[in-house]
Amino acid sequence: MNNSAAQDNIFVSCGEVSGDLYASDFITALLARRPDLKGRVWGMMGPKGENACGESGDWPHWSYEELKLMGIAEVIPALPRILRLRRAMVQAIMERRPAAAVLIDSPDYHLALAASLRRAGYRGRLISLIPPTVWAWRSGRVKNLKRDFDLCLPLFSFENRFLLEHGARSLWMAHPLVQSLKSCSVPEELRRRLEGSRPVALMPGSRRYDIKYHLDTLLGTARLLRDEGYRPVFSIAPGLSAPLAEELRRRTVEFDVWEGEGRELMAASLAVAGVSGTVAVEAMLLRRFMVVIYNLSRVTYALLKLMVRAPHISIPNYLTDAVVYPELLCGQATPESIVAELRRYLEDSVRKTEIDRRLGEARGAMGSGDAAAFWAECVAEEIRPFLSAAPDRRPVKDTDRSRE
Repeated sequence: MNNSAAQDNIFVSCGEVSGDLYASDFITALLARRPDLKGRVWGMMGPKGENACGESGDWPHWSYEELKLMGIAEVIPALPRILRLRRAMVQAIMERRPAAAVLIDSPDYHLALAASLRRAGYRGRLISLIPPTVWAWRSGRVKNLKRDFDLCLPLFSFENRFLLEHGARSLWMAHPLVQSLKSCSVPEELRRRLEGSRPVALMPGSRRYDIKYHLDTLLGTARLLRDEGYRPVFSIAPGLSAPLAEELRRRTVEFDVWEGEGRELMAASLAVAGVSGTVAVEAMLLRRFMVVIYNLSRVTYALLKLMVRAPHISIPNYLTDAVVYPELLCGQATPESIVAELRRYLEDSVRKTEIDRRLGEARGAMGSGDAAAFWAECVAEEIRPFLSAAPDRRPVKDTDRSRE
């Protein structure tokens, strides 16, 4: 590899709210380790990632709103725009030759971007931070990871094992939420507001697709919960675009809402119901029971049934010997069925005790330590041969790392 082809800058790309959080944590940790890179981290991010980058002069930046798509019905019309975006990124990366391109989640976009970069002759390090779920479906993509990426940094130990067994280079220590949720507490304002009630957190998601296909179901759930003496509270994620946040406020006007961090609302609640995703992992780490729902368009659901071989859609159910979170998919996700599952947990003390035990078991499988610092350490070591400035802190020796 021609080390002289790389320059002292880093490209980072993410495509959704959770990815932006990981980008922010990673960039913050990387700049603490490599302060010489301040002002030289650029790419596609949301507000948290951009804030972590700080002032970055004339380096190109794109908003992660570009990739807030899901489902064939939304993706197909957007393909020309997405292809233009990819071409623009490839051109910018080839002109600025970053020492590394760190591609976070959003695999359908980032795998294609990585392949395009390699075809264009990019010779920096390619890092897949949160690689695709090849263990669950479309396992053939592991060939792309082996071919195009120098390193994978997955979220879970079982992912790391799968990648290593299939020949991809992978390192893992812990899930980043283990560290970040240590400081999670219920804000006094929220505590006072909910005091004396029986709050249940309702999480409609952070993408337009999620809200489109789940909000009506959760509104019906909220009405049933209210009738049964519970206090439903909707989360309006801080990372939502202004129009989408306003739409949620308008449609949930008859209920309480919380516009702080969703994890704060879950920590204040007796239980959770919401759209499958990172929120389920957060709920598990907070030891909160959750009913996981997911609706899809009929076309998308039919295609996924043909391709997906994984028995569960919620990660916590892979971390214990028995299912910890009920999953209600498509036609199963009705207000009546969601409330029935919540009632089974909240009003059956024997079942509640068993579920709480499983939540503790799942939490223990998430590793320990600061994952963002570990990612930064790994990337700093990968790029060290490319950079002209010596880092302020030497990376720890490879033998000191926690590996799966």
